[in-house]
Amino acid sequence: MKTWPMWVAGTIALAAAFHILTVFGLPYGIMDRAMAGIVAEAGGVNKPVYPESATAASRGIVRPSPDLLYTACAYDVSERPVKLTSPVPDTYWSLSTFASNTDNFFVVNDRQVKTGRIEIILASSEGAATEEGIPVIVTPSSKGIVLFRSLVPSEDLRAEIEAKRRQSNCKPL
Repeated sequence: MKTWPMWVAGTIALAAAFHILTVFGLPYGIMDRAMAGIVAEAGGVNKPVYPESATAASRGIVRPSPDLLYTACAYDVSERPVKLTSPVPDTYWSLSTFASNTDNFFVVNDRQVKTGRIEIILASSEGAATEEGIPVIVTPSSKGIVLFRSLVPSEDLRAEIEAKRRQSNCKPL
């Protein structure tokens, strides 16, 4: 009796199982590791961290740009909504939110913000208690990452943009 068909079928089944586990599990593992690093540096969830400017050795953020200042926050909306606030400088600026599986589910940039400041609430559902007049973004997962980016177009503006960046916040309601 030939056993090679059984070996081929077993190998294909094993490869398929590993492929499925990788495709569906790896994004969550990546985000768990990234969130753990942010939480450790910030001293908890729903607290911002203001890393130093990116260098060639920086790898806290994938493919960081030395022309951008980053602010990161690991959010958790499982118990209550989180309010995101930030001044918007007169340069490129963006706010991106990522779910626990690495999906980018909301982005806003300086061209879309009509005032010099933004306030957004992240919530786990539409009916969550929020502040009146502030837009609510429903998150696809209770945990994830918020990333603020600010462009530093010239070194003489770095201090001003840095001061505004340090006012970026994410805190529970």
